[in-house]
Amino acid sequence: MNGFASGEAGVTPIDVTVEGDASPAALDAARQRFASLERFAGKPLAGARLALRRGKPHANKPWTADASVLYGEAGRVLAAHAAGRDPLEATDAVFERLRRQLRRVADAEVAQRNEPRVIRAAVEDLDRGDRPEARLKPPEERDIVHRRTYVSVPVGTLDAVADLLDLDVEFLLVKHVRTNEDVVVYRRDDGRIGLIHPPGSALADENDIVVPEPSRYTEPLTLRNARDEMDVLNHRFLYFVDAADGRGKVLYLRHDGDYGLVEPR
Repeated sequence: MNGFASGEAGVTPIDVTVEGDASPAALDAARQRFASLERFAGKPLAGARLALRRGKPHANKPWTADASVLYGEAGRVLAAHAAGRDPLEATDAVFERLRRQLRRVADAEVAQRNEPRVIRAAVEDLDRGDRPEARLKPPEERDIVHRRTYVSVPVGTLDAVADLLDLDVEFLLVKHVRTNEDVVVYRRDDGRIGLIHPPGSALADENDIVVPEPSRYTEPLTLRNARDEMDVLNHRFLYFVDAADGRGKVLYLRHDGDYGLVEPR
């Protein structure tokens, strides 16, 4: 692994890490791509990070890029994931996704961001490109990497969907302002947005923009039980209420083959 940081061209700092062999020219090109993000934001960015990883060499797109920037005074995180045949192609793809997010956030008025018509337009315009497959490890070799959800305050359904689109992620764990329940909004295979909630939740009637879906588990699960199911079925992600603390959490398969556990803040 190698990495470097730069304070050039406005975005400070730019942190780049690489797992795999990448030429100095490719790394410099990646740095220059991210240095230009500030002009799309319309305001200074607090920082940018890019992580490049090489997966299976025989894959169609073996390189993956995970990137994030901090936007605005509140330090809002915009993040994206993309794949490519080489480091520069992966960087270009993830840069384009961040650029679209920055322009959407910078151009949209706050009063419009949560209107149903704006959300519908964003869902219809959603990038349907193929998501890279996770690199499978034998279940016994998978570590669990803990992280906190992106959203730290209770939000409504439209806020949650807007954040899902802005972050360009597969799913988002949030605390719903209406019920104080930990729920998940996610991208369904049919192109719509799903809302997974605990069984019996009042959110079952949230069907204007999203497709409400009760959790398949009628009782809380232990993390051990959730992992056992993931070990066997390799779900894209698994939402469950943790028996240890009663909070909704998400166990998912990371692109590096380990598990990620998203927990409320």
